[in-house]
Formats: sequence, C-alpha cells, structure tokens
Amino acid sequence: MIKKKWRCIKLVDKKQNKSQQSSIDDFVTDSNVNHYIVYTDGSCIPNPGPGGWAYEIRNSNDEIVDSLSGSDKNTTNNRMELTAVIKSIQSDFINNDSVVTIKSDSQLIINTMNKNWKKKENIDLWENLDESKKIKNLRCKWEWVKAHAGIEGNENVDQKANQEARMSHLSKDGNVNMVDVSDKNHTIRVAKATSKIKLSKTAFEMTKSNDSKKGNVLATARIAGIQAAKKTHELIPLCHQINLTNINIDFILDDSGFITVDSEVKCIGNTGVEMEALTSVTVASLTIYDMLKSVDKRIVINDIHLISKSGGKSGDFNY
Repeated sequence: MIKKKWRCIKLVDKKQNKSQQSSIDDFVTDSNVNHYIVYTDGSCIPNPGPGGWAYEIRNSNDEIVDSLSGSDKNTTNNRMELTAVIKSIQSDFINNDSVVTIKSDSQLIINTMNKNWKKKENIDLWENLDESKKIKNLRCKWEWVKAHAGIEGNENVDQKANQEARMSHLSKDGNVNMVDVSDKNHTIRVAKATSKIKLSKTAFEMTKSNDSKKGNVLATARIAGIQAAKKTHELIPLCHQINLTNINIDFILDDSGFITVDSEVKCIGNTGVEMEALTSVTVASLTIYDMLKSVDKRIVINDIHLISKSGGKSGDFNY
C-alpha cells in the first residue's frame, strides 16, 4: 500500500497545491478498504431508568447489512447512546481496517470525538469504545445528524431504541413485570400467523372426508384456535388482556399430506395481537393432533411463525 501511495504522489505535477495531493493521498489510501455508514441511537424512559440502544450498519452502496438493538433495565440515556456505538463497532459485519462514519444525534458523542470535549462520566464505556476501535484498527468519522428530521437510518434506530426502552419486561429492581402500555395510542392492530402439519395418508384422508370417529376435525380445531386467541393472556404470563374484534382461522389441505393452518387476529387497541395469532394456530394444530392421534401418532407440527403484523408505532412487519 505504501509503494502504491508514493507512485501516485510522484505523478502529481509539482505546481498542484497540497490539497490536491492530499485528496489523491486519501483516495489511494481508501481505495482498497471497506466503507460503512453507521446510525446509532440510545433511549431511556424515564432517565435514568429502563433504556434501549440500537444501531444500523450500511455498506458503501447504502444497503443495510446489519442492525441490532438491546436494552438495560436500569441505565441512562448517555450510556445507551455510547453502548449503541460500541455494539456497532464490535459487529462482525464491520471488517478490520475499515473506514466507518458514525452518524448520531447525540451532541455529547459527536462533540467529544470531534471537539475533544472532556469525558466526565461513563469512563468505562469511553474506554471500551477506544479499545474496540483499536482492536479493529478502524478509521472513524463522526457526524451529527438532526433527530426526527426524516433521515431514514436515524429514524430506524430511534424507533428501535425507544421500543427497547419501553418494552422491558424487567422492573428497575430486576423483577419480571408486565409492560405498561397506558400511554400508547389505540390503533387498528392486525396479525397473521401460520403453522404446517404433516399427516399420514390415512389421517389426511380421514380429515378430508370428515370421517374421524371424534367428529369434524377441522371444525373442532377452528373453535379451539378461536378460543385460544381469546385466552392468550391466561396462557402467556406477561401478555395483556385484549378486546379482540375478529379472529379468522383457515385450513389449506394439500394432497401430499399437509394441512396449513392460517390465522388472522384483529383488535383496536394499544398493543399488538401477534401472540394471539401465534397461539391460535398452535392450539388449532394441537387439536388436529388430538383428534387424529388414535390413527397417527407420527403427526408433525412445524413451521409455526408470524406472517405479518400491522398497526402501532413499530410499524408493519412481513415475514
């Protein structure tokens, strides 16, 4: 790399000014290294109290290559801001010897790095930050961005950090507790979930022809799924009791021996219904097993997952 650098500088006309030489120097030096843009943010609600941090890493093509968030049960806003930066630098997606542009709305972090503000608090995290940079031999550039100004990366990490801070299931003293959603807006919430069941040929044909000795398999499973969605808060300890407005369960029969169970759950409320949708397909699938286990104990239930959700501050999700 040094030889290439000298060769390039020798080709520069002596009449060119130093700034031109410097720009060529920087171009050649950076031409063979990776460049990343990192958005970071931290939140604490209240401050001090439960906090959250988040980062988003983008490559030189502005493609998101990594994003992560986390929480702390008792912390401060500044510690979460610093933690977000440290975690991003430590990400496996940032290679050694890279150029990293950190974009943060924290004036404390940006001015400490750019203007040498005195580090008065959280010395342990500042030292961790310096050590993390040295280990990877990173060249970091620090850029302040205005919060809530419509900058996509900043908005993304702000949303995730706040969500982590608000959604902690731990109280300040470390005890498990239900998340307080009192101040969240009531919106239309929709969640869809699915599961897949593999049956033997005999069990499948019995279900398809409605020939089970226990009765109508799918009708019973549908009722069970609806009941399960309404009882989710009694089954999952920290789920809220939700006034559901609609529960729909459908079955898709594939002649290869599979039954797909789909559920859609709706409400108008201040928390989502993802758990209700997942619980409904799970219990509906278990009911199918119970109705057919006398003829097929090898029934397999798998691929239970959320398909989509909409409504709420966290936005939409699609699998």
